[in-house]
Amino acid sequence: MGKFLLTAAAALALSACTARIAEDSLLHPTPGGGIDAAALQRAAPAYEASDQWIVAPDGARLSAVLLRQPGAGATILYFGGNGYTIGRFGAATAAVFAPLGVDLLIVDHRGYGRSEGTPGLATFEGDGLAAFDHLTARLGVPASRIVVHGQSLGSFIAGHVAATRPTAGVVLESSATTTEDWANANLRGAARMFVRLDIAQSLRGRGNLANMPRIEEPVLILAGARDRTTPPRLSRALYDASPLPAGRKTLFVARGAGHSDVMLQPETVAAYRAFLASLGR
Repeated sequence: MGKFLLTAAAALALSACTARIAEDSLLHPTPGGGIDAAALQRAAPAYEASDQWIVAPDGARLSAVLLRQPGAGATILYFGGNGYTIGRFGAATAAVFAPLGVDLLIVDHRGYGRSEGTPGLATFEGDGLAAFDHLTARLGVPASRIVVHGQSLGSFIAGHVAATRPTAGVVLESSATTTEDWANANLRGAARMFVRLDIAQSLRGRGNLANMPRIEEPVLILAGARDRTTPPRLSRALYDASPLPAGRKTLFVARGAGHSDVMLQPETVAAYRAFLASLGR
């Protein structure tokens, strides 16, 4: 999710010390193009890329890229954070996942990259299901081979997909319990005492807390120990909310990571590799 850090100075500038949080103040649609072929070749030469167009429930076309490599054991359905686009970050994401021996489908949120439509958390959820169904129905990937991975804002979509569709597993990276918990966690200093949060109805209760009891597949929850945007205690709360036994859920906190660099830590990649290996048992 986008940063919403209320300092004491900012708090004093707010009318009646009330901070209004609405979808249009959180979501930052960013236009962009497809994946850069030269950058992909440098970053992950094992991948062969093909553009995909996914039709959302309301008819909007969503841009995606399918990256395949020989001998892949699973397919990662990836939803990035706020501001993520395939054109800006697709090659870097490919570089992270290629060594794990997986295929990868990266989807631009509606209104981001080349995707059509107006951004909104409710519509994002339907878009996520459309992307999953595109993988299974159009591309013929069995649900038992699909791991749904979401980072930050994208983790809300991944959690909804995993709670609604049968998958091999789900990865929630830099996630949050609810919008309310996330917003309160981002109040800083004197703002905690002087700022009242006014959260739009469409955002209330949004997050992965409600999804956890509905996810039956193995769950890997990733967090950065230095993350101030979605503090690791929110990931711990998600882990505790899951009814899965300890052997089917994992919480991994990367000691040197913040909000957006969790998957860049070698120890996180090792934990991810172990999670993928456990799915084959």
